[in-house]
Amino acid sequence: MKPAFLGALRRPLSGWSAGIVLALLLAACGGGGGAGDQAGVGTGGTGTISSTVTVGPISGFGSVIIAGVRYDDTTATVTDEDGNARSRTDLKLGMLTAITGSADFVAGTGVATGIRYGSEIVGPVTAVDVGAGTFRVLGVSVSVKPATVFDDRLAGLSALRVGDRVEVYGLYNAAAGGYTATRIEPQALATRFKLRGAVEALDVSNRRFTLAGALIDYTGVPAAQLPTLANGMIVRASATRLPAAGVWAVDSLGAAPRAVLADGEAKIEGDIAAFVSATSFVVDGVTVDATGASVAGTLGVGMRVEVEGTVRNGVLLAKEIEASDEDAEDREEFEITALITGFDAATQRFSLRGQLIDASGAVSFENGTRATLANGRKVELKGYFDAGAGAVFATKIHFED
Repeated sequence: MKPAFLGALRRPLSGWSAGIVLALLLAACGGGGGAGDQAGVGTGGTGTISSTVTVGPISGFGSVIIAGVRYDDTTATVTDEDGNARSRTDLKLGMLTAITGSADFVAGTGVATGIRYGSEIVGPVTAVDVGAGTFRVLGVSVSVKPATVFDDRLAGLSALRVGDRVEVYGLYNAAAGGYTATRIEPQALATRFKLRGAVEALDVSNRRFTLAGALIDYTGVPAAQLPTLANGMIVRASATRLPAAGVWAVDSLGAAPRAVLADGEAKIEGDIAAFVSATSFVVDGVTVDATGASVAGTLGVGMRVEVEGTVRNGVLLAKEIEASDEDAEDREEFEITALITGFDAATQRFSLRGQLIDASGAVSFENGTRATLANGRKVELKGYFDAGAGAVFATKIHFED
Protein backbone atom coordinates (compact mmCIF):
# COMPACT_ATOMS: atom_id res chain seq x y z
CA MET A 1 0.00 0.00 0.00
CA LYS A 2 1.37 3.41 -0.89
CA PRO A 3 2.00 5.50 2.25
CA ALA A 4 -0.57 8.27 2.45
CA PHE A 5 1.95 11.03 3.13
CA LEU A 6 3.09 10.94 -0.49
CA GLY A 7 -0.22 12.63 -1.15
CA ALA A 8 -1.47 14.49 -4.15
CA LEU A 9 1.98 15.32 -5.42
CA ARG A 10 2.38 11.71 -6.59
CA ARG A 11 -0.21 10.77 -9.19
CA PRO A 12 1.11 8.13 -9.86
CA LEU A 13 4.29 7.67 -7.78
CA SER A 14 6.98 9.57 -9.63
CA GLY A 15 9.63 7.35 -8.13
CA TRP A 16 12.85 8.36 -9.88
CA SER A 17 12.31 12.04 -9.11
CA ALA A 18 11.20 11.53 -5.56
CA GLY A 19 14.66 10.53 -4.48
CA ILE A 20 15.38 9.46 -0.95
CA VAL A 21 12.50 10.54 1.22
CA LEU A 22 13.39 10.05 4.84
CA ALA A 23 10.94 11.03 7.55
CA LEU A 24 12.55 10.11 10.85
CA LEU A 25 10.16 10.25 13.76
CA LEU A 26 12.33 11.37 16.64
CA ALA A 27 9.42 11.92 19.03
CA ALA A 28 6.07 10.25 18.62
CA CYS A 29 3.90 12.73 20.50
CA GLY A 30 4.21 16.44 20.00
CA GLY A 31 2.85 19.41 18.17
CA GLY A 32 3.23 19.55 14.44
CA GLY A 33 3.50 22.95 12.86
CA GLY A 34 1.13 24.23 10.25
CA ALA A 35 2.37 26.43 7.49
CA GLY A 36 -0.68 28.65 7.29
CA ASP A 37 -1.61 30.20 3.97
CA GLN A 38 2.03 30.25 2.89
CA ALA A 39 2.09 26.50 2.32
CA GLY A 40 1.06 24.74 -0.84
CA VAL A 41 -1.40 21.86 -1.08
CA GLY A 42 -0.24 18.51 0.26
CA THR A 43 -1.45 15.54 2.24
CA GLY A 44 -0.14 13.75 5.27
CA GLY A 45 -0.58 10.33 6.68
CA THR A 46 1.28 8.77 9.60
CA GLY A 47 0.49 10.95 12.64
CA THR A 48 1.80 13.94 14.51
CA ILE A 49 5.49 14.16 15.39
CA SER A 50 7.41 16.92 17.10
CA SER A 51 10.79 16.60 15.41
CA THR A 52 11.63 15.37 11.93
CA VAL A 53 14.36 15.02 9.37
CA THR A 54 13.07 14.86 5.80
CA VAL A 55 15.41 14.26 2.89
CA GLY A 56 14.59 14.39 -0.81
CA PRO A 57 14.32 16.58 -3.91
CA ILE A 58 12.16 19.68 -3.78
CA SER A 59 8.90 19.07 -5.65
CA GLY A 60 7.24 22.38 -4.94
CA PHE A 61 7.24 25.69 -3.15
CA GLY A 62 4.82 27.45 -0.94
CA SER A 63 6.94 27.24 1.24
CA VAL A 64 9.06 24.08 0.51
CA ILE A 65 7.39 20.80 -0.48
CA ILE A 66 9.18 17.49 -0.03
CA ALA A 67 7.55 14.06 0.02
CA GLY A 68 4.08 15.57 0.02
CA VAL A 69 4.82 17.58 3.17
CA ARG A 70 4.81 21.36 2.92
CA TYR A 71 7.26 23.06 5.24
CA ASP A 72 6.95 26.71 6.20
CA ASP A 73 10.53 27.88 5.67
CA THR A 74 9.96 31.48 6.78
CA THR A 75 12.34 31.23 9.74
CA ALA A 76 14.49 28.33 8.53
CA THR A 77 18.26 28.55 8.41
CA VAL A 78 19.41 27.54 4.92
CA THR A 79 22.89 26.13 4.35
CA ASP A 80 24.72 24.34 1.57
CA GLU A 81 26.51 21.01 1.99
CA ASP A 82 29.62 22.81 3.27
CA GLY A 83 27.66 24.57 5.99
CA ASN A 84 27.79 27.97 4.31
CA ALA A 85 24.82 30.23 5.01
CA ARG A 86 22.44 30.54 2.06
CA SER A 87 19.09 32.15 1.33
CA ARG A 88 15.64 30.66 0.80
CA THR A 89 15.86 32.06 -2.74
CA ASP A 90 18.75 29.68 -3.42
CA LEU A 91 16.37 26.71 -3.14
CA LYS A 92 15.15 25.39 -6.50
CA LEU A 93 12.98 22.59 -7.86
CA GLY A 94 14.79 19.26 -7.99
CA MET A 95 17.47 20.15 -5.44
CA LEU A 96 18.26 17.41 -2.92
CA THR A 97 17.62 18.77 0.56
CA ALA A 98 17.58 17.71 4.20
CA ILE A 99 15.01 19.53 6.31
CA THR A 100 14.91 19.58 10.09
CA GLY A 101 11.95 20.89 12.03
CA SER A 102 8.51 19.77 13.18
CA ALA A 103 5.70 18.30 11.12
CA ASP A 104 2.20 16.89 11.17
CA PHE A 105 2.17 14.13 8.58
CA VAL A 106 -1.60 13.70 8.88
CA ALA A 107 -2.12 17.29 7.72
CA GLY A 108 0.93 17.24 5.48
CA THR A 109 2.30 20.43 7.00
CA GLY A 110 5.42 21.36 8.90
CA VAL A 111 7.71 24.11 10.05
CA ALA A 112 11.35 23.94 8.98
CA THR A 113 14.09 25.14 11.30
CA GLY A 114 16.96 24.10 9.05
CA ILE A 115 17.31 23.30 5.35
CA ARG A 116 20.53 21.87 3.93
CA TYR A 117 20.97 21.19 0.22
CA GLY A 118 23.66 19.51 -1.84
CA SER A 119 24.38 18.00 -5.23
CA GLU A 120 26.01 14.80 -6.50
CA ILE A 121 28.32 16.07 -9.25
CA VAL A 122 30.18 19.20 -10.30
CA GLY A 123 32.40 19.00 -13.35
CA PRO A 124 32.80 19.45 -17.11
CA VAL A 125 30.70 17.53 -19.62
CA THR A 126 32.81 15.05 -21.60
CA ALA A 127 30.12 13.50 -23.84
CA VAL A 128 26.45 14.01 -24.74
CA ASP A 129 24.07 11.43 -26.24
CA VAL A 130 20.74 13.16 -26.85
CA GLY A 131 19.18 10.02 -28.32
CA ALA A 132 19.98 7.95 -25.25
CA GLY A 133 19.11 10.79 -22.90
CA THR A 134 22.50 10.71 -21.19
CA PHE A 135 25.71 12.67 -20.77
CA ARG A 136 29.02 12.09 -18.97
CA VAL A 137 30.85 14.12 -16.34
CA LEU A 138 34.10 13.16 -14.55
CA GLY A 139 33.90 9.70 -16.10
CA VAL A 140 30.39 8.90 -14.83
CA SER A 141 27.09 8.63 -16.68
CA VAL A 142 24.10 10.88 -15.99
CA SER A 143 20.60 10.02 -17.20
CA VAL A 144 17.98 12.67 -17.97
CA LYS A 145 14.31 11.80 -17.39
CA PRO A 146 11.12 13.69 -18.39
CA ALA A 147 10.92 15.38 -15.00
CA THR A 148 14.59 16.37 -14.76
CA VAL A 149 14.58 20.09 -14.06
CA PHE A 150 17.02 22.20 -16.06
CA ASP A 151 18.05 25.65 -14.90
CA ASP A 152 16.43 28.21 -17.20
CA ARG A 153 19.90 28.97 -18.60
CA LEU A 154 19.88 25.48 -20.16
CA ALA A 155 17.31 24.52 -22.77
CA GLY A 156 17.43 20.80 -22.05
CA LEU A 157 19.96 18.08 -22.79
CA SER A 158 20.46 19.23 -26.37
CA ALA A 159 21.83 22.53 -25.03
CA LEU A 160 24.76 20.83 -23.29
CA ARG A 161 28.14 20.93 -25.00
CA VAL A 162 31.35 19.06 -24.29
CA GLY A 163 33.36 21.23 -21.92
CA ASP A 164 30.35 22.86 -20.24
CA ARG A 165 30.72 22.81 -16.47
CA VAL A 166 27.56 21.69 -14.73
CA GLU A 167 26.19 20.80 -11.32
CA VAL A 168 23.95 17.74 -11.08
CA TYR A 169 21.44 16.95 -8.34
CA GLY A 170 20.15 13.40 -8.42
CA LEU A 171 20.39 9.77 -7.35
CA TYR A 172 22.67 6.89 -8.24
CA ASN A 173 21.08 3.90 -9.99
CA ALA A 174 23.39 0.94 -9.40
CA ALA A 175 21.63 -1.22 -11.99
CA ALA A 176 22.11 1.39 -14.71
CA GLY A 177 25.60 2.24 -13.50
CA GLY A 178 24.92 5.96 -13.48
CA TYR A 179 23.10 8.86 -11.91
CA THR A 180 19.51 9.91 -12.57
CA ALA A 181 19.39 13.70 -12.56
CA THR A 182 16.66 15.60 -10.71
CA ARG A 183 18.14 19.02 -11.49
CA ILE A 184 20.97 20.32 -13.72
CA GLU A 185 22.54 23.76 -13.49
CA PRO A 186 25.41 25.43 -15.39
CA GLN A 187 28.50 26.18 -13.27
CA ALA A 188 30.79 27.92 -15.75
CA LEU A 189 33.10 29.29 -13.05
CA ALA A 190 33.55 26.05 -11.11
CA THR A 191 37.21 25.32 -10.32
CA ARG A 192 36.72 22.50 -7.80
CA PHE A 193 34.99 19.36 -9.01
CA LYS A 194 33.22 16.64 -7.02
CA LEU A 195 31.43 13.30 -6.99
CA ARG A 196 29.17 11.96 -4.21
CA GLY A 197 28.37 8.28 -3.95
CA ALA A 198 29.15 4.91 -2.42
CA VAL A 199 32.67 3.48 -2.08
CA GLU A 200 33.18 0.29 -4.08
CA ALA A 201 36.18 -2.01 -4.67
CA LEU A 202 38.16 -0.35 -1.88
CA ASP A 203 41.92 -0.98 -2.21
CA VAL A 204 43.51 0.40 0.97
CA SER A 205 47.02 -0.67 -0.03
CA ASN A 206 46.97 1.36 -3.24
CA ARG A 207 44.63 4.01 -1.78
CA ARG A 208 42.05 3.58 -4.52
CA PHE A 209 38.35 2.76 -4.91
CA THR A 210 35.60 3.19 -7.48
CA LEU A 211 32.71 5.63 -7.17
CA ALA A 212 29.86 5.26 -9.67
CA GLY A 213 32.32 3.48 -11.94
CA ALA A 214 34.99 6.20 -11.75
CA LEU A 215 38.38 5.13 -10.39
CA ILE A 216 39.37 7.36 -7.47
CA ASP A 217 42.96 7.71 -6.22
CA TYR A 218 43.08 9.31 -2.76
CA THR A 219 46.84 9.24 -2.28
CA GLY A 220 46.84 13.04 -2.18
CA VAL A 221 44.38 13.29 0.70
CA PRO A 222 46.20 14.15 3.97
CA ALA A 223 45.98 11.29 6.47
CA ALA A 224 44.54 13.60 9.14
CA GLN A 225 41.63 14.46 6.84
CA LEU A 226 40.93 10.93 5.65
CA PRO A 227 37.79 9.21 7.05
CA THR A 228 37.78 5.52 7.89
CA LEU A 229 36.71 4.11 4.55
CA ALA A 230 34.60 1.02 3.91
CA ASN A 231 32.78 -0.39 0.92
CA GLY A 232 29.25 1.02 0.75
CA MET A 233 30.15 4.18 2.68
CA ILE A 234 28.73 7.36 1.13
CA VAL A 235 31.52 9.86 0.46
CA ARG A 236 32.21 13.09 -1.38
CA ALA A 237 35.43 13.15 -3.40
CA SER A 238 36.73 16.42 -4.82
CA ALA A 239 39.73 18.00 -6.50
CA THR A 240 40.75 20.97 -8.62
CA ARG A 241 42.28 18.67 -11.21
CA LEU A 242 40.37 16.53 -13.70
CA PRO A 243 40.62 12.76 -14.29
CA ALA A 244 43.59 11.65 -16.38
CA ALA A 245 44.21 8.27 -18.03
CA GLY A 246 41.05 6.89 -16.43
CA VAL A 247 42.02 7.83 -12.86
CA TRP A 248 40.85 10.77 -10.79
CA ALA A 249 43.44 11.83 -8.21
CA VAL A 250 41.49 13.71 -5.53
CA ASP A 251 42.78 15.91 -2.71
CA SER A 252 39.67 15.93 -0.53
CA LEU A 253 37.53 13.07 0.71
CA GLY A 254 34.84 13.02 3.38
CA ALA A 255 31.80 11.12 4.62
CA ALA A 256 28.60 12.46 3.02
CA PRO A 257 25.42 10.81 4.37
CA ARG A 258 22.13 12.53 3.55
CA ALA A 259 20.98 12.20 7.14
CA VAL A 260 22.07 10.53 10.37
CA LEU A 261 19.57 7.93 11.56
CA ALA A 262 18.56 7.80 15.20
CA ASP A 263 16.22 5.20 16.69
CA GLY A 264 12.58 5.84 15.80
CA GLU A 265 10.01 5.44 13.06
CA ALA A 266 11.19 6.18 9.53
CA LYS A 267 10.11 6.27 5.89
CA ILE A 268 12.57 6.23 3.04
CA GLU A 269 12.28 6.23 -0.72
CA GLY A 270 15.08 5.67 -3.19
CA ASP A 271 16.97 3.22 -5.38
CA ILE A 272 18.31 -0.05 -4.01
CA ALA A 273 22.08 0.35 -4.25
CA ALA A 274 23.18 -3.01 -2.85
CA PHE A 275 21.05 -6.15 -2.72
CA VAL A 276 21.99 -9.08 -0.48
CA SER A 277 18.58 -10.72 -0.53
CA ALA A 278 14.88 -9.90 -0.51
CA THR A 279 15.21 -9.30 3.23
CA SER A 280 18.45 -7.30 3.25
CA PHE A 281 19.41 -4.38 1.02
CA VAL A 282 20.77 -0.82 1.08
CA VAL A 283 19.14 2.44 -0.04
CA ASP A 284 21.53 5.43 -0.28
CA GLY A 285 23.64 4.16 2.61
CA VAL A 286 20.68 3.06 4.76
CA THR A 287 20.61 -0.68 5.56
CA VAL A 288 17.10 -2.14 5.36
CA ASP A 289 16.03 -5.34 7.13
CA ALA A 290 12.90 -6.55 5.37
CA THR A 291 12.49 -9.81 7.29
CA GLY A 292 9.10 -8.87 8.69
CA ALA A 293 7.95 -6.60 5.89
CA SER A 294 4.90 -6.73 3.65
CA VAL A 295 6.33 -6.32 0.13
CA ALA A 296 4.53 -5.12 -3.00
CA GLY A 297 6.52 -5.41 -6.21
CA THR A 298 9.84 -6.96 -7.12
CA LEU A 299 12.99 -6.07 -5.19
CA GLY A 300 16.40 -5.82 -6.82
CA VAL A 301 19.34 -3.54 -7.52
CA GLY A 302 18.23 -0.27 -9.09
CA MET A 303 14.56 -0.69 -8.19
CA ARG A 304 12.83 2.31 -6.66
CA VAL A 305 11.43 1.48 -3.23
CA GLU A 306 9.29 3.05 -0.55
CA VAL A 307 10.14 1.63 2.87
CA GLU A 308 8.29 2.25 6.12
CA GLY A 309 9.52 0.89 9.45
CA THR A 310 11.48 1.42 12.65
CA VAL A 311 15.14 2.37 13.00
CA ARG A 312 17.17 0.37 15.50
CA ASN A 313 20.92 0.89 15.84
CA GLY A 314 21.12 2.48 12.41
CA VAL A 315 19.19 -0.29 10.61
CA LEU A 316 15.71 0.30 9.21
CA LEU A 317 13.46 -2.61 10.21
CA ALA A 318 10.87 -2.48 7.45
CA LYS A 319 7.14 -2.99 7.95
CA GLU A 320 5.92 -2.11 4.44
CA ILE A 321 7.80 -1.93 1.14
CA GLU A 322 6.58 -0.87 -2.28
CA ALA A 323 8.87 -1.34 -5.28
CA SER A 324 8.67 0.12 -8.79
CA ASP A 325 10.79 0.61 -11.90
CA GLU A 326 11.96 4.22 -12.31
CA ASP A 327 11.98 3.89 -16.11
CA ALA A 328 8.26 3.08 -16.04
CA GLU A 329 7.32 6.17 -14.03
CA ASP A 330 5.48 9.14 -15.50
CA ARG A 331 6.63 12.75 -15.29
CA GLU A 332 6.25 14.43 -11.94
CA GLU A 333 3.72 17.09 -11.09
CA PHE A 334 5.33 20.10 -9.48
CA GLU A 335 3.49 22.60 -7.30
CA ILE A 336 4.36 26.21 -6.48
CA THR A 337 2.48 28.81 -4.44
CA ALA A 338 3.91 32.32 -4.75
CA LEU A 339 3.46 35.83 -6.12
CA ILE A 340 3.65 36.30 -9.90
CA THR A 341 6.64 38.29 -11.11
CA GLY A 342 7.91 39.16 -14.59
CA PHE A 343 4.55 38.51 -16.26
CA ASP A 344 4.58 38.73 -20.08
CA ALA A 345 1.03 38.85 -21.44
CA ALA A 346 2.16 38.10 -25.00
CA THR A 347 3.94 34.84 -24.15
CA GLN A 348 1.93 34.02 -21.02
CA ARG A 349 5.19 33.47 -19.19
CA PHE A 350 6.09 34.58 -15.68
CA SER A 351 8.10 33.54 -12.64
CA LEU A 352 7.08 32.01 -9.31
CA ARG A 353 9.78 32.08 -6.65
CA GLY A 354 12.42 32.26 -9.35
CA GLN A 355 11.04 29.38 -11.46
CA LEU A 356 10.02 30.19 -15.04
CA ILE A 357 6.37 29.30 -15.76
CA ASP A 358 4.62 28.91 -19.13
CA ALA A 359 0.83 29.28 -19.00
CA SER A 360 0.26 29.47 -22.76
CA GLY A 361 -1.23 25.98 -23.03
CA ALA A 362 -4.41 24.39 -21.73
CA VAL A 363 -4.75 25.59 -18.14
CA SER A 364 -7.57 25.03 -15.67
CA PHE A 365 -8.17 28.30 -13.81
CA GLU A 366 -9.86 28.57 -10.41
CA ASN A 367 -11.08 31.74 -8.72
CA GLY A 368 -10.07 33.71 -11.81
CA THR A 369 -9.33 33.50 -15.53
CA ARG A 370 -6.38 33.92 -17.85
CA ALA A 371 -7.12 37.65 -17.83
CA THR A 372 -6.56 37.64 -14.07
CA LEU A 373 -2.86 36.82 -14.46
CA ALA A 374 -0.78 39.81 -13.40
CA ASN A 375 2.30 40.72 -11.44
CA GLY A 376 1.73 40.59 -7.71
CA ARG A 377 -1.13 38.08 -7.84
CA LYS A 378 -0.69 35.12 -5.49
CA VAL A 379 -1.39 31.80 -7.18
CA GLU A 380 -1.16 28.11 -6.45
CA LEU A 381 0.11 26.42 -9.60
CA LYS A 382 0.46 22.80 -10.64
CA GLY A 383 2.33 21.72 -13.73
CA TYR A 384 5.16 19.70 -15.26
CA PHE A 385 8.64 20.64 -16.35
CA ASP A 386 9.50 20.79 -20.05
CA ALA A 387 13.24 20.70 -20.61
CA GLY A 388 13.09 22.01 -24.16
CA ALA A 389 11.12 25.05 -23.06
CA GLY A 390 13.11 25.45 -19.87
CA ALA A 391 9.92 26.09 -17.92
CA VAL A 392 7.20 24.51 -15.85
CA PHE A 393 4.10 24.24 -18.05
CA ALA A 394 1.05 25.13 -16.00
CA THR A 395 -1.90 22.73 -15.97
CA LYS A 396 -3.82 24.30 -13.10
CA ILE A 397 -3.75 27.81 -11.58
CA HIS A 398 -5.73 28.78 -8.49
CA PHE A 399 -5.81 32.45 -7.54
CA GLU A 400 -5.43 32.85 -3.78
CA ASP A 401 -5.95 36.59 -3.45
